[in-house]
Amino acid sequence: MKRLVLLSLVMLFLAPGSVSAQTRKEEKAARKAALEQQVCDLVESGTFAISFDRANPARGMSRTLSPDYEMKFENDRVTTYLPYFGRSHTAPMDPTKLAIELIDQEVEVKTEKDPKKGYSLTFSAKTQTNENITFYLKITYSGMVTLSINSSTREPISYLGDLKM
Repeated sequence: MKRLVLLSLVMLFLAPGSVSAQTRKEEKAARKAALEQQVCDLVESGTFAISFDRANPARGMSRTLSPDYEMKFENDRVTTYLPYFGRSHTAPMDPTKLAIELIDQEVEVKTEKDPKKGYSLTFSAKTQTNENITFYLKITYSGMVTLSINSSTREPISYLGDLKM
């Protein structure tokens, strides 16, 4: 009889914990689905911004960036100013023009959606210094962003950041 009472008490205490854990899992899954939908809506609208916080040059150490560096997409136009750390194969005429800069530049963005990983965006642009740059942008469903840049006159560089929501 004592065992039955003890077993009943144990079951009584364990039951609410498992219900609570299930509720937490459901809430977490709902938050993840809502974030994924928000990312999909932003990317598919074509109007969004990305804030970069880390630069990874091909040579040397990774560098932390201030939160002021971003890339803005407005349909088929891109605006960005990103610092460049690395080796350039040609010296610019103006040494203050070392950064990668696009000002309201019209581009043709190729977008691919992977059901498991997120979005891949690719586009090319020509800077004011006649440099051809190809941008490879990967956006995960959690809002994390990786930007890889290949240039006609510089070593590659990549940036890490987050989608602004």
